[in-house]
Amino acid sequence: MYRRVAIAVAVLVIAIVLMRSVPLPRFGSTLLGSMGRGPAVVLVHGLGSSSRHWMPLARELARDHRVAFAELPGHGLAPLTQPFSLDQATVALDKALDDRFHEPVVLVGHSVGGLVAAAEALRAPYRVRALILVETALTPQLTPGQRDTFLTQLDRDWEGTLHGVYASFGRDSLQGEALWAEASHVERASMRAWIPVALSTDLSVDVAHLTRPVLAVLAAHSWEAGETWEHAAQALGYWQIPKLEGERIEDCGHFVMLDQPEALARSIRRFTVRRDSTLALR
Repeated sequence: MYRRVAIAVAVLVIAIVLMRSVPLPRFGSTLLGSMGRGPAVVLVHGLGSSSRHWMPLARELARDHRVAFAELPGHGLAPLTQPFSLDQATVALDKALDDRFHEPVVLVGHSVGGLVAAAEALRAPYRVRALILVETALTPQLTPGQRDTFLTQLDRDWEGTLHGVYASFGRDSLQGEALWAEASHVERASMRAWIPVALSTDLSVDVAHLTRPVLAVLAAHSWEAGETWEHAAQALGYWQIPKLEGERIEDCGHFVMLDQPEALARSIRRFTVRRDSTLALR
């Protein structure tokens, strides 16, 4: 009898520990466990992606940073908020940051995750020390007509259309297939709720009010060789940001953190250290 009681107590203790150590998916966004020690960096993945895609970069940054991973609503443990909108996703991220951090963080967003990160920096600048947007467009890249055509095509051939999109994100065909395999595990309802947000969100005017420094990291297909930074910034909706730097990383596809994690880590360190030094001199 005492043995059964001891086992029951042990199970209860383990359950309590797990409940305390694993963040519950409240508010639609979840911050997963962190790694490393130092200034806080929070990584926000993109649509159809996951924290796994950040791991090569996180290992580099964790040498001198505390790195945490944020899940978008509808991905992993994070439930899709209803009714869904960019505002709801931003509120979810804000509350997740409030639960975990008491100091401003370096907020890094990839692709659509960058939209949420930028919206959070606008909503709660006191939570953000610096904003780094990786392969994020802050203004729609399709015309309304192109967007409607894409959505119609998507509803007619869901898998074929999305497969083509994610295959194009890869550095090569092998990586493109792996990215599609990852995205295909996200529930269709979540993807379908996110896609119009991704296609139609325009923050290019709002970001004029950003008070935190912003680094835009782009692959060569987004900022082409021979194209001026001014032209690329205009096309991607960055041009009104007050404290802005742009950096192009070569030899990578849309998922810069998979293809060039060391280069991206160096860019993040240079940007944040330089900005911190500038603030310290003021």
